[in-house]
Amino acid sequence: MPRMSGESPFKTSWNDASEADVTYTQLCVPALLSAIFGVSAFLVFMTPWLFFLGVIAIVLSLFALQSIRNSEGALSGTWLAYFGLCGGIVALVAITVFWSVYQYEVRREADQFFRLWFVALQQGDIPKAKEYQSVYTRRSRAANAEEWWKNQYQNKYAHRDVHQYVEDKLVRVLLALGNNATVSYYKTLSIDSGRESDEVVSVYAVTFPVELGRKETFFVKITGKRIYPTNSPDFKAAGWHLEGAPEFYLPDGC
Repeated sequence: MPRMSGESPFKTSWNDASEADVTYTQLCVPALLSAIFGVSAFLVFMTPWLFFLGVIAIVLSLFALQSIRNSEGALSGTWLAYFGLCGGIVALVAITVFWSVYQYEVRREADQFFRLWFVALQQGDIPKAKEYQSVYTRRSRAANAEEWWKNQYQNKYAHRDVHQYVEDKLVRVLLALGNNATVSYYKTLSIDSGRESDEVVSVYAVTFPVELGRKETFFVKITGKRIYPTNSPDFKAAGWHLEGAPEFYLPDGC
């Protein structure tokens, strides 16, 4: 029978390992912050002014990934950095696409409304054209043009306002041209959208025939505003109105 050695196989305990054999990792703080900003970046859908949250998430995540790579294992949190990077990129791309589509729809609706004003004057419908300049929640509820005119004559201030409206040079020109005028979209100067309203400023070209078969064109700048009546229970949808009186416009280079 072989002789047993007196040395115990359990002589070296677990706590006898040297400090060199034990490695410690620390969570990278920028990685954690990038994940937080990556989630917060989606608040940009509440207001576009928060787009910087996505930018901060991307910058922090790239900085964190570089720091973790250079730490040689001393820092952890790679997955948090990637999470923040993805969150920031997705939020910025999503809001860019959403905002482009939203502004396109706003401009399209404004164009439809502006053309209604031109058509009303071309047809000599002064009541309808003038009412487009009032906020739609405050427009006259007259059943027809005859009733509308009657209401205007009964109120001296409204009567005077109608006369001032018809005396406007642009209104008189459009009324005189009637259906001989051709209205076409020229360009959009600005689109301003907020939480409670959208405002569009556009320019239209009005072309009309003159003697010897020639045609002439002038331009009209028109501003429309769509509001959301949050304090009016009777009106739940948004509606457009003309913000100020349309006016003649001279494009650059003309």
